[in-house]
Amino acid sequence: MKLPVLVFALAFTGLVHAQREPLPSDPPESVKAELDLTYGTTAEQELKVDVYRPKSEARLPACVLVHGGGWVGGDKERFRPLAIALAERGYVVANVEYRLAGVAKYPAGVQDCLLAVRWLRANAERFGADPDRIGAWGGSAGGHIVGMMAGSLPPDRFLTAELKDVSSAVQASCIMAGPTDLTNEAFVTNLRKAGEKSNSFQWLGKLYDEAPDLYCEASPLSHFTKDTGPVLFLTGDLDNPERDTAGLEKLKSLGVATEQVVLKDAKHGCWMQRPWFEQCVDAVDAWFRAHLK
Repeated sequence: MKLPVLVFALAFTGLVHAQREPLPSDPPESVKAELDLTYGTTAEQELKVDVYRPKSEARLPACVLVHGGGWVGGDKERFRPLAIALAERGYVVANVEYRLAGVAKYPAGVQDCLLAVRWLRANAERFGADPDRIGAWGGSAGGHIVGMMAGSLPPDRFLTAELKDVSSAVQASCIMAGPTDLTNEAFVTNLRKAGEKSNSFQWLGKLYDEAPDLYCEASPLSHFTKDTGPVLFLTGDLDNPERDTAGLEKLKSLGVATEQVVLKDAKHGCWMQRPWFEQCVDAVDAWFRAHLK
């Protein structure tokens, strides 16, 4: 099956100059920011979120933004430039933190991000968000979590008691360089080499050969259904774009709208570097405009 691939080309001239420019870390006058709001409380920590939105009276589509860090590190502040840039494009953006592996094992982080969707939907009027148009965007480990959020997950396993009557569904997603199959041969081979030093072991608490069913459950691929909203895969051409193939094929077989955007000369984490930063925002905005707006 031939999969659709969009390749963003960039000119080498100006590349070095572009990468020197800092990414936006403070919202412009046109964007309102509410920082470190509490969206949930767990035994381990209060869960915080930063909400950005244009200064507009319109009811806008929204996005829950999920940072990366291999499930063991990272924080929402790293994704602040992406949140600001997307808010400038006309979205309410909830940039969330979640419990990492050193705080609580899987599925805690997935539960947290689903709760963030429910919290945003419950507070849609407060933030001027449309509760029927909420997307999710995540990078690396955050991309994996967004893949889980896009699927149909068993509520008794993944939904916590808070806001239990509010839907956690997202209407469109972007998985940015995140794995969707934790059981494929290449992934498992790397896990076996790393053993207990692997991030997957730290997050899941077991080695693959001890609990293959756990790794299957933690694979977004296992939860994609015909009811999954449109999914964009976004990655660099130097960052194993083949990682997305199984997810693309599964979604296409289910009749779900899906596409892969590959960024030229881009490595893992390119979304926090120019010129790929703008290319990522452009791609996600285009996807959400098509499927949320």
